[in-house]
Amino acid sequence: MTNVDPSAIIGNGVKMQESTVIEGDAKIGDNCVFGNKVVIEKHAVIGNGVTMEDGCIIERKVNVGNDCVFGKKVVVEGHAVIGNGVKMGDDIVLEKDTTVLDNAVIATGTVLPAGKTFPDGMTTKAKYTPS
Repeated sequence: MTNVDPSAIIGNGVKMQESTVIEGDAKIGDNCVFGNKVVIEKHAVIGNGVTMEDGCIIERKVNVGNDCVFGKKVVVEGHAVIGNGVKMGDDIVLEKDTTVLDNAVIATGTVLPAGKTFPDGMTTKAKYTPS
């Protein structure tokens, strides 16, 4: 069942699966699409035209720009900033306080360490096999 906190602001034309969770004071732009088991935590801001596939988790106080595409099981930890037009593969972790510049493309299995900037910051491949 979809769980949207009444204090969240949801834009026009947003499509979400029944298992989507949007917590308090989150702001969702227009024309976003959220897959199964997407969680957007408190005070996150999602721009217009953002697509998130199944299993994405956006933690508190994350800011996502417009027209971004997230693959499956992308985790964005608190206080991260994602620019406009960013494209991400599956099984990605962006640790806290990271920054992703506009139009970046992030490969499947990437881990961006806390406080780093992509594409300038160092990335590592995940230590697990994507499912």
